[in-house]
Amino acid sequence: MTEAPLLRVYELIKKFGDRTVLNGINLEVSSHEVVCLIGASGSGKSTLLRCLNALEVPEAGSIELLGVDLADDDVRGELVRRQVGMVFQSFNLFPHRSVLDNVTLGPRRVLRHPKAQAVTAALQLLERFGLAEKAKDYPDRLSGGQQQRVAIVRALAMEPRLLLLDEITSALDPELVGEVLDVVRELAATGMTMVLATHEMEFARDVATSVVFLAEGKIVESGPPEQLLHDPQDERTKVFLRRYLEGAG
Repeated sequence: MTEAPLLRVYELIKKFGDRTVLNGINLEVSSHEVVCLIGASGSGKSTLLRCLNALEVPEAGSIELLGVDLADDDVRGELVRRQVGMVFQSFNLFPHRSVLDNVTLGPRRVLRHPKAQAVTAALQLLERFGLAEKAKDYPDRLSGGQQQRVAIVRALAMEPRLLLLDEITSALDPELVGEVLDVVRELAATGMTMVLATHEMEFARDVATSVVFLAEGKIVESGPPEQLLHDPQDERTKVFLRRYLEGAG
């Protein structure tokens, strides 16, 4: 018997005023898959992730998480808070709280974990990702790469079934990008289910189980990374990748 997808998106439509940002998105993500969303700015990648995390409410279509339709406001909020983690471009750490407090806040308040349990789990995660010595520091004492790694640890502390990553290296200096991508590589290797928007094509090729190309709010093409990145079938995908390669050169 085939396992049902962890996430199923059907004919999703999202508008901002008269502008249709997502136009009939269909997507399935199974457990342990890593789906990379690629496309130009404004193609709908971030909006799709925000819909999956219940930060935006679509006008039409459906999102099912663990077989549950997220159409109901109460169900959506509770299920997403407990099962979905999200990491943004801009870290979004609480500046007045230490690294340890940032990481333990969610487990204590949402999951109702006792303080000692939350602290022990947080310290283990910080140790795992080379941040143990930063536990008592405040975000302004950290590099951008360290702040983004803390943001990932904070999301992982909630023990999510699905992790969403929105261009998490775009705000970093080039020399800091690698340390953050290495964290995501480790998560992929350990089986974390992820959907991430990225402009790092080599990274997508290395870690993705599938790559999805969006343009003008639609999924134009999707497939295994080797196929889509090196032998795309749609002309729009070819043009986008050609421009990317020219820019990288």
